[in-house]
Amino acid sequence: MTFHARIISVLLLSAILLPGCVLMRGVFLGYPDHKDIHRFPSSEIAAGDECFEFKTDINSIIENVKVTDWSSGSPYFVTLDKLNASRPVRSMLIIRNDTLLYDFYGQQTTADDVNPSYSVAKSFTSALIGIAIAEGHMESVNQQVIDFIPELKDVPMAEKLQIEHLLNMTSGFKLKLKTDAEIYYGNDVTKALKWVEFEHEPGTYQEYINLDVQLLGLILHRATGKKSSEYLSEKIWKPIDMCSDAIWTTDKKGEDKTFCCMGATALDYAKFGRLYLNNGNWNGTQIVPKDWVEKSVRRDTTNGSGFGYNYNWHIGEKAYGDYMADGMYKQHIYVHPEKKIVIVLMCNRDDKVAAERVRWRHVFRQIVDQL
Repeated sequence: MTFHARIISVLLLSAILLPGCVLMRGVFLGYPDHKDIHRFPSSEIAAGDECFEFKTDINSIIENVKVTDWSSGSPYFVTLDKLNASRPVRSMLIIRNDTLLYDFYGQQTTADDVNPSYSVAKSFTSALIGIAIAEGHMESVNQQVIDFIPELKDVPMAEKLQIEHLLNMTSGFKLKLKTDAEIYYGNDVTKALKWVEFEHEPGTYQEYINLDVQLLGLILHRATGKKSSEYLSEKIWKPIDMCSDAIWTTDKKGEDKTFCCMGATALDYAKFGRLYLNNGNWNGTQIVPKDWVEKSVRRDTTNGSGFGYNYNWHIGEKAYGDYMADGMYKQHIYVHPEKKIVIVLMCNRDDKVAAERVRWRHVFRQIVDQL
């Protein structure tokens, strides 16, 4: 079972196990899906007055690029349009050298539609942490978490927990079903703090735990005095000329759910990919510190970190030097630095068996190989 499939199971099972409104909301809403960004309250991520637009050479590669997602079990290659139409793809964009070469919109969506991206939000949260440290709101990634979240100070081993452990999913927290349900379905994400328990010493073992990034959001809020959505608007959304307002789902108290749950247009997600492709620089202005970007997308297996995950980014294959922001139900912002390629994929929930077999990151590399 992939970690995304595990997240789905965890949310549903834990919602059943929890009492009261979380139970009712989990049973009523069922599986997380694209409608949730409108079902839950949300914060606005405001765009500015300027709108950056990619150059266009639309669909110039449509007939030449052939790919397979391997879901048939055999190397049956088809056009991008045919592949995307066979899956619940909301949008796919392929951008090279700041030129939009291909776009596809399915599931009755258009370029103006807001797309939920689930855990893609984790990479945005990571970028905000880097900016906040550079601005002096935090000392460094080695600062103790309890400096900002004193509610944890009496939990054994909490004094060893540092910001970097949350970035790398090496917190050592014990994975609990009710915690994921509380921060997704609950009315107050801070309630999950009362269930925090350590299974491993921080910095010794990596496990994908959503609470890690939710705590990063709390730290951002408390350190900067601004909600993550407000800070994102000020530090990234407006400076890189996003064209549309976006949203970030909140609990009923207005705390942004920073482990997931952003909604934006596919083209605006692509601009975030462009920002990282250019080492955090946007047309001559350094938005995210260069050293932060370089560290984020570099493989690092020290201090309990895994081979393919660093600072809330998924690190790709050495031969390609690629990386991506990744979300449940096949949401991706894929970056290939050498060829200056950004690919955005946004999907609705797929058939369970098909979803397990589709390998979109291999599709991206097939595209890269042909460009």
